[in-house]
Amino acid sequence: MNDQTNEFCREKIRILKEYVSKGEALLSNIENWESLAGILAERDVLIEKLQELETKFKQENSQISYNEEQKSQINELIKINSEIDQDIIRQLRQEQKQTMQDLKTNRTNQKIVSYEISMNPSYGTHLDTKK
Repeated sequence: MNDQTNEFCREKIRILKEYVSKGEALLSNIENWESLAGILAERDVLIEKLQELETKFKQENSQISYNEEQKSQINELIKINSEIDQDIIRQLRQEQKQTMQDLKTNRTNQKIVSYEISMNPSYGTHLDTKK
């Protein structure tokens, strides 16, 4: 294995590790909707970097050959990323269900409030019993 291949493998592993950290950031901020778009954009940039790295390497070299340690590390990182993505999907669906339930409850409560009978008279004056 030559130096270019080693450098390629190290860079690919670095990008995959960074992708894992962005996935963990997504998991920890799943309820903070405002930050999700930024984190997802950062993950997209990492995917593009990985694609560019592989395209560039394939143009310069005929084949990518990994040693067993690198191969297992890359496979493990891909597996971790896949599991994190599945957790994100699961939590987003749960968050979506909770939001829908909250909206239904809010709508029901608004209907109840509009039907509620007011015990205070809306006309006339109140008499002061002390006088």
